[in-house]
Amino acid sequence: MKIPLWDSHVHIFPERLFDAIWNWFQNAGWKIAYAQMGYPQIIEFLKEMGVERAFLLTYAHKPNMSLSLNLWVKEFCAVNPMFIPFGCLHPDDANLPELLTTVLDEWEFAGIKLQLAVQGFPADDDRLNPVYEALDRRGKVLIVHTGTAPYAKADYPFLGVARLKSALRRFPQMKTVIPHLGLFELDTTLELLAEFPNLYLDTAWAVANPATPLTPDRLAQVIADFPDRILYGSDFPILEYPPQKCVQALENLSLPEEVLEGVLRGNAMRLVEGN
Repeated sequence: MKIPLWDSHVHIFPERLFDAIWNWFQNAGWKIAYAQMGYPQIIEFLKEMGVERAFLLTYAHKPNMSLSLNLWVKEFCAVNPMFIPFGCLHPDDANLPELLTTVLDEWEFAGIKLQLAVQGFPADDDRLNPVYEALDRRGKVLIVHTGTAPYAKADYPFLGVARLKSALRRFPQMKTVIPHLGLFELDTTLELLAEFPNLYLDTAWAVANPATPLTPDRLAQVIADFPDRILYGSDFPILEYPPQKCVQALENLSLPEEVLEGVLRGNAMRLVEGN
């Protein structure tokens, strides 16, 4: 029987913002087959490949746009309940404490997503301490793109998985997800995974992607070492290759059935539902 998928990494934005994002990727030379796909097509595509639930991730690229974007996410997820809402914020938001209370308590979002390359600050920025404290106190999830992939480190000196370490040492129980398996810093990422019991990785963009050096043997070993803390994620629709290839690559590893179920569905479910 096919395992229903929980996709821990899906991007959907309001139309005008999505158009601007697609234009940026086109100008940067990315060849994305799913560019300009509308909301109904995105939802249908995910359902057809077996996605049962999906984490909906946005990000605020400048201060004071977060509240309106989070409101859009709330309304979108209410109409499309397969999506689990994650909030966005910028540390310079004028209403940051109120924003956190509204998004995490009143609207009951599952957590917060930070995209540091786009937002332009490191994971150990002191301005993020109130964010980390709010998430930690509530048992909510931080998804933070702090790894260097798919960028050149020289272009983004504030990236690097090691920049997250000091934050995690201040909040060692905070539920945290590093996307893209922490590439291109997998060894450093695995050291953090061994140190922090509530740290997770998602597979978005990293698995079955010809642009990465990740081999099936290496992937299988990572999952064997941390079977409860690897989440299937696609990065859809901001993706240069079919997300089905990632699922197939995971299925081809000949993992124990309970481990594969965890990666494809159960680990993500337990992360946000606490079971």
